[in-house]
Amino acid sequence: MPTSAGTSADKTYTFSDAKNVGMYTACKNQGTAWDVLKFSTSKAQDGQLLSLTGQMPIRSDLTTTYPDYFAANPAYVAFGDQAARTVEVPNVSNSVEVWQTFRDAYSKSVIFGQGDIASTLGGAADKINTLVSSK
Repeated sequence: MPTSAGTSADKTYTFSDAKNVGMYTACKNQGTAWDVLKFSTSKAQDGQLLSLTGQMPIRSDLTTTYPDYFAANPAYVAFGDQAARTVEVPNVSNSVEVWQTFRDAYSKSVIFGQGDIASTLGGAADKINTLVSSK
C-alpha cells in the first residue's frame, strides 16, 4: 500500500493478523500436544495452508520457502515478501471498539462507496482518538 510519506515497500511494516496457538501448563498430555503444535505449524503444513487457501503463514522467508507457489501465483509475490515485515497489533484501550469503528467506517466509505471517504474516516479517527484516550 502506498504510504503518506512515500516509504518504500521494503521499509513498510504491516499487522500480521497472526492466528496464534498455545498450550496450557495444565495440559495433561503436554508431549503429545507439543507434537501436534509442531506438526500443525511445520513447513509442510504451512505449505498446505498456502496452497489450499492462499492464506500466507507468517514466515520471514515465505517466497523462498514456497517458490513453486509464488511462481504459479506471481500476483502474490509482493504479499509474500511483505510477510517478512510484520508487527503485532498494538494493545490499546478499548481495542475492540477501536477496530470495529475503523472497520465500519472503512467498509461504508471505501468498500460500499457511501459518503465522503475523508469525512467518514476523519469522523472515525476522532472517535478512535476518544476511545484510545479513555481508560
